[in-house]
Amino acid sequence: MISKQERQKLILDIIQDNIIASQEELLAQLIKHGVETTQTTVSRDIRAMNIIRQKSDTGQLRYQQLNDTTKNVQNLVTTNAVDEAIKEYASFVTHVEFLTIIKTTDGSGNSVAGIIDDANLPEVITTLAGFNTIYVTSKNETDAAKLADHWAELIG
Repeated sequence: MISKQERQKLILDIIQDNIIASQEELLAQLIKHGVETTQTTVSRDIRAMNIIRQKSDTGQLRYQQLNDTTKNVQNLVTTNAVDEAIKEYASFVTHVEFLTIIKTTDGSGNSVAGIIDDANLPEVITTLAGFNTIYVTSKNETDAAKLADHWAELIG
């Protein structure tokens, strides 16, 4: 069994040595290195280590660690993390009154909700998540519509 610190060091080594564009690719690389873990754990590690997906010098999307952790950059990172998670895992978004409902790929509801919670978005009061569905509670219908419209645009 590998420790959390060893796993996170391996994650950094993997993303520095390879172009990794999704959590699934990162998970596959960890398994290839003999690390048994889950997508949820990988998602938590990514958030904890300030890793985001951004374009490389060659224009490819890849995971990279940010070194600047000032408050403004941190807010930008968490907002980007939400957008990336929605693009990668959401398949449907709508709102009903003050709720935004997100359908995700199987098994990713809790992880995506965790990313939304960690972002501390002003439109979000709280989330409730299951296997492939997330309910995002907002203060009012306007905030819920704003979130739903933005996220729906991200997934096409």
